[in-house]
Amino acid sequence: MATSYATYAEYILATGDAASSQEQVKLVLEDLSAELRAECGISDSRTLAGDAAILARKCVVDAARKMLVRPAIDGFAGDMTNARQASFTANGITESVTLSTASAWFDSRSLARLKRLVGRGQRVGMVYPYGW
Repeated sequence: MATSYATYAEYILATGDAASSQEQVKLVLEDLSAELRAECGISDSRTLAGDAAILARKCVVDAARKMLVRPAIDGFAGDMTNARQASFTANGITESVTLSTASAWFDSRSLARLKRLVGRGQRVGMVYPYGW
């Protein structure tokens, strides 16, 4: 059976998120690990090692944090859940913020690097059946 690429302890150490429950974090890490395996074409029986294991853990932990930790803006005590855009004006200064919440996505650069390590990177090639 496939397992998560990150543990609860690794998630807490990397993110400092002590507010999320252990059960919730474990479930999200397992779900995101399955999604990462599907994205990279990794079989559930394959064990990653070395740099591939480190990148898989990084991708899963980062995506889990994006999903579990709600964004906050200093000086604004309101509920920011499901906020997409906000604008603040004070003393003639306007600030605009766009947030994405409750959504997990993998960092595209780390994902591309992991795909290359597991042999699923994007390759460009050409087949010319008639010879040169």
